[in-house]
Amino acid sequence: MRLDLRLLEVFCKVYEERSFSRAAENLWISQPTVSGHIKNLEEALEVRLFERLPREVVPTQAARILYRHGEVILKQREVALQELMAYLNRLEGSLTVAASTIPGEYLLPQVLVAFNAQFPRVEVKLTISDSKEVCDQVAKGRAEIGCSGAQLERLGLEYHHFASDKLALVVPNNSRWRKVARISMEDLRREPFLARESGSGTRISFEEQLGHSLDRFNIQAVLSSTNAVKEGVKAGLGISVLSLLAVQTELAKGVLKTVRIENLQPLRRDFFAVVNKRFTLSPIAQSFLEFLQGRAEELDLSA
Repeated sequence: MRLDLRLLEVFCKVYEERSFSRAAENLWISQPTVSGHIKNLEEALEVRLFERLPREVVPTQAARILYRHGEVILKQREVALQELMAYLNRLEGSLTVAASTIPGEYLLPQVLVAFNAQFPRVEVKLTISDSKEVCDQVAKGRAEIGCSGAQLERLGLEYHHFASDKLALVVPNNSRWRKVARISMEDLRREPFLARESGSGTRISFEEQLGHSLDRFNIQAVLSSTNAVKEGVKAGLGISVLSLLAVQTELAKGVLKTVRIENLQPLRRDFFAVVNKRFTLSPIAQSFLEFLQGRAEELDLSA
């Protein structure tokens, strides 16, 4: 029985997307071609791989077994090609990096420009979510490297520090707050507070330094992005703890201001490159990790 690598690649994409149409979009081929490839693979293996339902495709147990091995086979193919290119001094290919909001939107763009200048034949695909999702993506092998604002307990993950940032209580620079320089923790807990979701590195870091959950605060809203929180603060919906990287423009323009929290040390947060110890890093991923770590001093913004 032969297992065609192209059919395996299509199968893995359908498995991950749970959709023939989305797999086709990702692979830049037509949906009928995807359907045909899956049918050919099922006939070759003499087993049904997906149950076709009206709104999704559901993997069978045979599909789960094949995917577990298939993703490893495809990764090894990519590693083999990259090692050959590295040997020939022609590092090229693609790398998927999953990043949480702050490193993804405020740190990595400048890093990617410099990395691209050194490795022009490497395409980096950057996806942005929260720190929990980043660690999940790396743990599942969906991304070779993650850039997270928190170290989460996930079996097999390894963290490498590459940058630091400051957090601060951010408020609108209006008549209510203009003359306020500090606030007690007791008063802060009574103020309308805008929080990130529980998987956010900013929230995790703040809760760790508080020593308790934000559930003790007067949560006005839970928002899924730093930008949404920032706009909420500007609109007067509430106040929040945010990365100074994310609000540097608004602070410079005087739209927002920071307020010190009494009896709390200055808030610092570290960023980590996350890798999966179970997998061997490809030459591209290893080069990117080393590149990140080589810029750690430049990216330390906590001073």
